[in-house]
Amino acid sequence: MSLLIVTPDRDSSELAAEIQARDPDLDVRLWPNSGALEEIRFAVLWQQPAGLLRGLGGLLAVSSLGAGVEHVLTDPDLPPDLPVGRLAGRRLAADMAGYVVAQVLGHWRGLADFRSQQARAEWRPWTPARPPRVGLLGMGAMGTATATALQALDVPVRGFSRSGRGPDGLSVASGRAGLEELAGWSDYLVCLLPLTPDTRGLLNARLFASMQPGSVVINVGRGPHLVEADLIAGLARGQPAAAILDVFEEEPLPPSHPFCSHPAVSITPHCASITSDQEAAELIVESYRRVVAGQLPLRPVDRTHGY
Repeated sequence: MSLLIVTPDRDSSELAAEIQARDPDLDVRLWPNSGALEEIRFAVLWQQPAGLLRGLGGLLAVSSLGAGVEHVLTDPDLPPDLPVGRLAGRRLAADMAGYVVAQVLGHWRGLADFRSQQARAEWRPWTPARPPRVGLLGMGAMGTATATALQALDVPVRGFSRSGRGPDGLSVASGRAGLEELAGWSDYLVCLLPLTPDTRGLLNARLFASMQPGSVVINVGRGPHLVEADLIAGLARGQPAAAILDVFEEEPLPPSHPFCSHPAVSITPHCASITSDQEAAELIVESYRRVVAGQLPLRPVDRTHGY
């Protein structure tokens, strides 16, 4: 029985080495050097090529090489009953929480302005009168970790989820009315949602119109959550007043894209939270062992909900 890693856009040789260091007897194969396809029982996928799954008739399960699973669930060759998992360890969630905290508090405290003042040899002490209000869209592992980190700093936090459930003690809204109310309350509205048919295009003109003047939208979910033209129009009105974006409809972001030169948009290159080879290897080995023992892979996906 073999494990196949499929990552056309990256070199996964170090990941394979980390896996074999943890289980030297595990037969690890890197696509396209897949060997005999009928021997493969578990595949770890990231942006897999079209038609790949058609030839893997012996699969017991597959897993995404990250927290997002839309590239797996939308594959037309994915068997309807094949279990799907995802890799989202504690470090991934912690890194996401750190990114959001850094972006929110750095922007709220005006750290970029201090840097500019330093260049002009100016001394202008300033601190905000109150902490920022942060609304988190998505109460999965990353949303929960982010809420916990912000609460530890006494930052007011509220959440949003499809079910209206979240960590104990956190106010969590649901439904359209709850979403728009949260947007109006938030100084920073952070998208941490999975990409599903219901969440695609959620960051749109209607939602921006609910945001208060001077607020900021942060997207660390998926690029298609955002209607880009609506954001540009919203920024022109000051609702929101700024955007911090880590994910985009097209990646890498073309140099000619309006976001690249927009004064109210800050960009990072889809690096808010990336699974390390070490953590990924541990999760893959555990997931593989579960699958060959007849169990579900780690973090099994509810395919009716898309996450």
